[in-house]
Amino acid sequence: MNTTTLEILKQLSHETYIDGTTIGNALGITRAAVWKAIQKLQNDYHIAIESHRVHGYKLQSPLIMLDQAKILAAVEVTNVALECLTTVDSTNTYLQNSALKSKYHICIAEEQRQGKGRFDRVWCSPFAENLYYSLKVSLQKELSELSGLSLAVAVSVAKALVNKYPTLDIKIKWPNDIYINAKKLSGILIEVKAESNAQSQIVIGIGINVNMQQRGDITQDWTSLTSELNHYIDRNELAISLSNELIPSLQRFENKDFSIFIEDYDKYDYLKGKTIGLNILNKEVITGVANGVNALGQLKLKVGNSERVFASGETSVIKKS
Repeated sequence: MNTTTLEILKQLSHETYIDGTTIGNALGITRAAVWKAIQKLQNDYHIAIESHRVHGYKLQSPLIMLDQAKILAAVEVTNVALECLTTVDSTNTYLQNSALKSKYHICIAEEQRQGKGRFDRVWCSPFAENLYYSLKVSLQKELSELSGLSLAVAVSVAKALVNKYPTLDIKIKWPNDIYINAKKLSGILIEVKAESNAQSQIVIGIGINVNMQQRGDITQDWTSLTSELNHYIDRNELAISLSNELIPSLQRFENKDFSIFIEDYDKYDYLKGKTIGLNILNKEVITGVANGVNALGQLKLKVGNSERVFASGETSVIKKS
């Protein structure tokens, strides 16, 4: 999105109309240029805008843009760098290719052109609807000591959501998804590189469906915060809550390991007690009853009369016929 189109979007309101002449005068452009930009916002970014011959333009629903200064001012931890971008291929990829600007380097974007999930799947990233959040940090841990990190992050996401929206029944679906009412709300993608001096460079990507309500190209059952709460959500407030929960969790993980998160994980465990199928590398599906996780974050699965543990795989609940 170019600067002019972005500035026009910022002029629009959900509450009142604003006419093309007023917008044009404020930005030093013609009414025709305003109209063209409005068409681009509707067609390319799927933003619902009402057009009235006399009154001008108005957003059909609320739209609050990301506010970098507001978020950073409310983050309670020091040594944090924050970048709020309008458009990016992927917040994770952006941070991977950027120098670490502080102990904790956060990137949040209005949209991702190539948002990604696990196994290089596409993460649906429409403009200004959801939270596309990545954090880069170097932890004093070797790769072998990072077992359970994704679950520790999932716990922090769950706690941030519950703290902000206490009526929600938040669950964690091993290994890294957040669910509400058997529908996916959020996903986590962690990418790691080994560094010298027993350190690991970690980029944590978190996507949360916030204000998205309709999307025909998502094949699995999903939900969003606004669908569950029936009101518009300010993504800035969510980003603040997430940052203030995630960063202290990373500090605790760095000083200890996943074992200190097990009790919290158990409260949010979506799979425990359910009969599930565990798909391992798309080669083998093992059926059993989920029985929580161990101190390494590995899934415990009752298979027949024995219990087995698994470090990776994809899980699905087997519904009773």
